[in-house]
Amino acid sequence: MLKKAMTNKRNTPAGISGLILAGGRARRMGGQDKGLILLAGISLIERCINALSPQVSQLFISANHNIAQYQKFSFPVLQDAATNKHEGPLAGLQRALEMSPNMPVLVVPCDAPLFPDQLAARLLKKYRENDYLAVIPHDGTRLQPLFALFSPSSLESLNQYLATGQRKVETWATSSAHKIVDFSDQSEHFLNINTKNDLRRAESFLRKLKTC
Repeated sequence: MLKKAMTNKRNTPAGISGLILAGGRARRMGGQDKGLILLAGISLIERCINALSPQVSQLFISANHNIAQYQKFSFPVLQDAATNKHEGPLAGLQRALEMSPNMPVLVVPCDAPLFPDQLAARLLKKYRENDYLAVIPHDGTRLQPLFALFSPSSLESLNQYLATGQRKVETWATSSAHKIVDFSDQSEHFLNINTKNDLRRAESFLRKLKTC
């Protein structure tokens, strides 16, 4: 069930947009729309909405298929620009930055709904320390640019990057002023569900959380 989390703003960082990336093709899941896959009876997109909406001031969903189903969640659904259809996460971020000219954008992928509940707060704290274009979590093993906070000012460099035909998120995100934030204390929360085995791991992790 979708929680009405947007009504409680007491712990919400002021002035931040959220973006859930659900525009991919999910080739490793047999072409299924991953946002609509169920994890313990709840779709991945619903889990992401429930986890992200309390952390942000406004929320967008990036999707390129099953648009009507995503619109049912009552948040703006952004489709990639016509010239960038299915060009990867950066095309979705591009649209969100265009829609959020005065607030930074926090990105999360729909296939990783277990992200930390203090993700926004910890990234925003560092963002406010300097003129960073990107603030990126590190899970102790690898950088996680698909869970990063991006400045509105990063749109110009993103447009230029996409115009060259390049699409690698980490390459672009680390090419200009950025800050890395240590999330090694919550590394398990960055689990990506790309396969059925990953789905089983996520179910196991949820059971572990319930017993803690």
